[in-house]
Amino acid sequence: MKTKVYQTAAILAAFLVLLVPLVIESSFVLHMFILIFFYVALTSAWNIPVIGGKLSLGHATFFGIGGYTAAILYVKLGITPWLGIFAAVFVSLIVAGIMSLPLIRLRGPFFTLTSIAFAEILLRIAIYWRDLTNGTVGINIPFKPALLNLTFQSSKPFFYLVFLLAVIIVYITYRIRSSALGYHLRAAASNEDAAKALGVNVSLVQIVSLMWSAGLTSFISVFYVFYIYTIEPHTLFSFTLFSLQPALNGIIGGLGTLWGPVIGAILMTPFGEFLRFYLGSIQQGLNYVVYGVVLIIVVVYMPGGIDSILKKYFRRN
Repeated sequence: MKTKVYQTAAILAAFLVLLVPLVIESSFVLHMFILIFFYVALTSAWNIPVIGGKLSLGHATFFGIGGYTAAILYVKLGITPWLGIFAAVFVSLIVAGIMSLPLIRLRGPFFTLTSIAFAEILLRIAIYWRDLTNGTVGINIPFKPALLNLTFQSSKPFFYLVFLLAVIIVYITYRIRSSALGYHLRAAASNEDAAKALGVNVSLVQIVSLMWSAGLTSFISVFYVFYIYTIEPHTLFSFTLFSLQPALNGIIGGLGTLWGPVIGAILMTPFGEFLRFYLGSIQQGLNYVVYGVVLIIVVVYMPGGIDSILKKYFRRN
């Protein structure tokens, strides 16, 4: 009975969200919703390796690779971004496969720190390989409104596209968690040695989870690039936006859970934009101080994230 109530509530909430562009004309409000959908999708994709106990702070690697691949193919070769998506995912999977060879041997903070190093390497390559990426000048996406070009006169089509994207990514993560891969990842996160003793190929399942995460992250980045039109290395390989932010969303919402990334992204995306807008004008970086305080409070008083508190509440009711 409870499950049906929750499902009905979720469907009703989704229906109300779909009505937003029909009743709200504010471009800022629509932009905020689009950002929330982006981060719901991105945090859910980032969360896949976390199920297996691997916390990455280098997902800007895959985000940047995907975005640059699709943008370069479109701007320099005239290939539609809908085909560029497949190329972006393919290139990202190759890089993820290469990265996984050293990464998968590392545990805890060593895995996390090494993942950051890969993102920094790709950032430097994007800066200095000017013939391909235009370096710090960046790449401008031509404004040619058409569905085939993934370019529109208003932000409303992107609202629906990115909402659908978020739903698809969350559903994929749900299927992964419910599959044999998901159970093996949770076993590895709980105790790698015990999982190996039971016959689980821990290295393989963690490599597969990283590649799933990398492919989905690149998939998301293509839509982001054609939403903002202008890209350059420090934006697309941004540690703050595409490595740290999804990690904060996941930690605050609930690491390794299905709904934790969704909750974290919904709460922290508008909160982060608010802090950046109001506190950034007072002192640059002050918004991250507030972020840090919120993170400390959550880790100390809600170690399982907001998702764990909500689960306890719904069990009692």
